[in-house]
Amino acid sequence: MNSIPLTMIGQPVDLGIPLPAHEEDPYELIGMVIPGEPGQTEAMAQAVIEEFILLGWHEKQLMTLFTSPLYLGTHRIYQEKGEVWVQNLVAETCAQWKL
Repeated sequence: MNSIPLTMIGQPVDLGIPLPAHEEDPYELIGMVIPGEPGQTEAMAQAVIEEFILLGWHEKQLMTLFTSPLYLGTHRIYQEKGEVWVQNLVAETCAQWKL
């Protein structure tokens, strides 16, 4: 098995073997809001739509990414921009990909 040097822990680690635990790492998922520039929300929404188009999703399925509160990031865009904005973006992006 190949190994790679990891300078952050000062030892090589074999690929496919979990890294040793660090005593100061709480192993908790922590979410943060990172400030962005104007237009980044729109670009992110379009990128998500494109990714799921490549997975074979159609317009109705794509809308669920935004309408379902289970998808926090895209649902937040839906709440901020509104249903009509999201529908237009989905339709435009699908047209670009000829769906």
